Amino acid sequence: SPRSRGIKRDLKQSCGNGLRIAENGHFSATGAVKAAVTASMLPEKQTTANLANIKAVLINLDRRPDRLVECSKRLEAHCPWLQYNRMRASDGKIDSIPSEEVTHSWHTGRNVVYQKIRSRRKGWDDLHTYVVRELVMSAGERGCASSHIRAWRHCLDVCSPSQPLMVFEDDAVPTQEFTEVFSRALASLPRDADVLYLGYSQAAEWRQHVSAELVEAEYVWTTVAYMVWPEGARKLLSKLPVNQPVDNFMATLCADGDIKAYCMRPKIVHQADGWNVKSDVGHSDEAPPPGAVQSDVFHTDDKYWGTGPANPHFNVSFSFGADSDIIKSDDRYWESGT
Repeated sequence: SPRSRGIKRDLKQSCGNGLRIAENGHFSATGAVKAAVTASMLPEKQTTANLANIKAVLINLDRRPDRLVECSKRLEAHCPWLQYNRMRASDGKIDSIPSEEVTHSWHTGRNVVYQKIRSRRKGWDDLHTYVVRELVMSAGERGCASSHIRAWRHCLDVCSPSQPLMVFEDDAVPTQEFTEVFSRALASLPRDADVLYLGYSQAAEWRQHVSAELVEAEYVWTTVAYMVWPEGARKLLSKLPVNQPVDNFMATLCADGDIKAYCMRPKIVHQADGWNVKSDVGHSDEAPPPGAVQSDVFHTDDKYWGTGPANPHFNVSFSFGADSDIIKSDDRYWESGT
């Protein structure tokens, strides 16, 4: 077709001998050239012109109407154009979740690798506290994974190939600049995006800087807010069962090249509270390993806790960069007894 001939001509001009065109008119390529061919044929991503047409879901447990109310207020305040539907969260305490979709245990090996990478990058002193072990998935972790699986299936049901589904958990806190930054990022989003993280916790260095607002991810944590396209949803579903907490599952697929994920930078969605504070998802790797006196996720130096009182339950002041996970400095973050 004229479009195919144009693609071949343009790619040959830009890639030289990297592209081989056969006598029958077909072409073959490897590596970066193959990626360029694939990207050129992908549908255009949804653009800034039709933000109001983006479909969205807010995942919320039946037993937490309070979180639904509070999150709805935040979304309406900072992205009033967004039309979203509540999606009932799978409740790992009462719902039957098949092991073919979510396993009952997981291995921390891959997560340990990236926790150490993160610690070295941040200058933290916890290199030996997060250890390799087999853990039983908590009911909350299994319910959370099941909820996101259902969101991916919903994406396939309601979205056209170029249309994303925006997924929020009910502790999402959009920034005041959400709409402005989000619009600019969409305009420069590569066509090969399977997932776009709006909020995250960075582990590895970025694979590349795409634009002022976009970076390509290797391994990030949390599923507080992201966009997934149907092709990405298909890829995620093809890798079931989820064999670790769902954010680790998605991060692993990204690190292995099974999905292409990008992140907003700075993030435009934070979490209402800190790690495992007021969370309905009990994190299985928070329990101390045998022989340890504290959780895997505790750190002891000022680079993590910030300068101030040694006891992290006191109010402290933080000053972190664009990729900071910490946005709270009051008692809502350092809740007594956590």
